[in-house]
Amino acid sequence: MSDNNTLKIEGILGNLPLFRRVARAQLHRLARHAELRNVAKDTLLYERGDAAAGCYALVSGLVKLSLRAPDGAEKVLRLVGAGETFAESVMFHPQPQPVSALVLADSRLVFLPAPALFDLLDHDRGFARELLANLSQRIHMLIADIESYSLSSGTQRIAAYLHSLELEPGPAPARVRLPANKTVIASRLGVTKETFSRLLHELTAQGLVEVSRREIVLRDPQRLAELGRGAKAN
Repeated sequence: MSDNNTLKIEGILGNLPLFRRVARAQLHRLARHAELRNVAKDTLLYERGDAAAGCYALVSGLVKLSLRAPDGAEKVLRLVGAGETFAESVMFHPQPQPVSALVLADSRLVFLPAPALFDLLDHDRGFARELLANLSQRIHMLIADIESYSLSSGTQRIAAYLHSLELEPGPAPARVRLPANKTVIASRLGVTKETFSRLLHELTAQGLVEVSRREIVLRDPQRLAELGRGAKAN
């Protein structure tokens, strides 16, 4: 790999949350073995059952992690956004990929081969703690998803999700955008596309949101948050 490309990858990794505290020398060593990839929309990065050779850091774009049943039904487990990493856990146990990864928008990502990451873990305890914290957060998110699917109504899930899209709390109304189409978002929330559309209409009728394709106005973010926590809509 050329020095210019290594420096480019080093700079990209250094701006990602997981790598911000890594010493420059260690980051440079990792970057020498990493690959910067520009990937077009609808590219399948890997399928469930494929061998795992490393993990990915998403610089820009969107990636869908999902499971698909034999009858074609799909369950979206996670939407990976810019600045996030994925596929780390399979590196620590020899097993195939448990999910499929599909690129939903033209994306830029860095592939990190397992041996290079293991070398970084051997030399940087701080990074090891950051990685453990990152994986622990994923476990908590998975538990929260299971709790939501088991104990929350579809309306609660959708209200909570829409409210979560407001990155910076501010005066109402707030404008947000669905990161993917309604079919993908519905699968992520554990409802059908038809149910998702119907519940959005109900939230609109209650004066909580306005919907125009993937653009959504949160007219009352506070009430939406309360509804997501289980409070009754007025």
